[in-house]
Amino acid sequence: MKIFGKYILGSFALMVAIVQVSCKREFLEIVPKGQAIAITTADYEKLLNANYLATTFTAGVYQGDEMAALQPDFSNLEGSELLRQQRLFKYEARVYDVAELPNEITGETNYIRRLYLFNKIINEVMDSKGGSDDQKRALLAEAQAGRAICNFMFLSDFTKPYNVNTAGNDLGIPNLTVADVTQKDFKRGTLQAGYDLVIRDLNEALPNLGALTHRRKISRLAAEFYLSRVYIAMNNFAAAKTHLDAAFLEAQKAQIPMKLYDYTMVLDADNPDAEGSWLPDGFFGLENVPIAANNTETIYNINAGWFQFQAVNAFVFGPQTAALYGSTDRRLNLYSPFQLFTTTAYPLGMRRRNTDFFTGINVGPSLPDLYLMRAECKARSNDLSGAVTDLQILRAKRIAGTAALVPSGIATNQQALVRFILDERIREFAITGLRWLDMRRLSVDPVYSNHIKFTHKIYDQDGIEKSSYELKPERFALKFGERMLNESNGLQENP
Repeated sequence: MKIFGKYILGSFALMVAIVQVSCKREFLEIVPKGQAIAITTADYEKLLNANYLATTFTAGVYQGDEMAALQPDFSNLEGSELLRQQRLFKYEARVYDVAELPNEITGETNYIRRLYLFNKIINEVMDSKGGSDDQKRALLAEAQAGRAICNFMFLSDFTKPYNVNTAGNDLGIPNLTVADVTQKDFKRGTLQAGYDLVIRDLNEALPNLGALTHRRKISRLAAEFYLSRVYIAMNNFAAAKTHLDAAFLEAQKAQIPMKLYDYTMVLDADNPDAEGSWLPDGFFGLENVPIAANNTETIYNINAGWFQFQAVNAFVFGPQTAALYGSTDRRLNLYSPFQLFTTTAYPLGMRRRNTDFFTGINVGPSLPDLYLMRAECKARSNDLSGAVTDLQILRAKRIAGTAALVPSGIATNQQALVRFILDERIREFAITGLRWLDMRRLSVDPVYSNHIKFTHKIYDQDGIEKSSYELKPERFALKFGERMLNESNGLQENP
């Protein structure tokens, strides 16, 4: 059994547990190896609902240039997962030892297992028994959108950034479109083919997806969001803008509350007892942050779990990131200036993430990201006033007083405004991994590639720099590792 097949068997086992068969022995006698056990449309709906996209899409959390690390906590990390975090932060070519398999491929909630179940639904649901054609098409559409999201994660971890001039020759990913545990050919397609499949799946899904009714159900709004995110990753801002406008229209049709939180109220440290406040701030983070199902900024919740007790003091946002926040920016209250279980402050204004310890980081579609993506698209097309309007809608909910206004000298200068929006993305999404997605696309941007900082630094408790590590272009793609290559026919390694 080759590695891809081996690690999608977990999905097959999950499928067996969910879809109950009346006579297991009889079933095994009549169903060929690698084939389906789901029969009715209701069976496939159960599979889809069980395939919620909690993921191990966490590598970018440690790679973003907003990050820094602190000694001695960083050097004291032990165990394979914590060693992985160290190596990612140091931009090392080897993230996994010779005998190890990538977490992204083999983890309990990796996107390869998700792809197996999505492919199963895509290929079989229209022939399922019971259920109307509309129900079947809706399940097919959700599975297509889910496959697209998984493949975009796969591309973002294991391929170089998209460049329209080279994508037709650059290595992509194995474009898995069948649910067959006996599959042995895992030759990588081109990068262009990988992105084409993602876009095709999302576009084909759109007509049969519904309005937003639940934050763990893929909606038309979520699909429009992902089309926007994918086109921005391809530096195609005109196409992204079309889908962003469609997404805002879909947001108005949502059947559950969708609105930005006012951080100047819910994160006001001077008024922690205010109605709706997310405070107090306890040892394990803010105590009243809404769960994903109730978070009115969340469109589709994709958690990237990352919390490790041993690492909580090791990874912080760096001094340059700290300098991006003004004194009335309430987003600072999402981060703690103190080391866990102590009153010892981090040096140089650095802070650790103070939320999401047990629920994970939401890296999926959100209202703040919609506003920031559309602001950037407008600014790049020289619609500066439109960009400022979108930007200030968000900033007014984050920053108290007149500091929320975009400075006039920036608001009227295209390049300055785009850079300001890119900085706003750091302020909004620090220590989530989303900055890494921005770094990937900016690395091939002829104008804004210098917005990336290519150095990670480690500091001691006094704020003295102890070491630094440089990001090389080839490290925008993870390596699969020796074991993965040895156990997967046709799989080609990254440089």
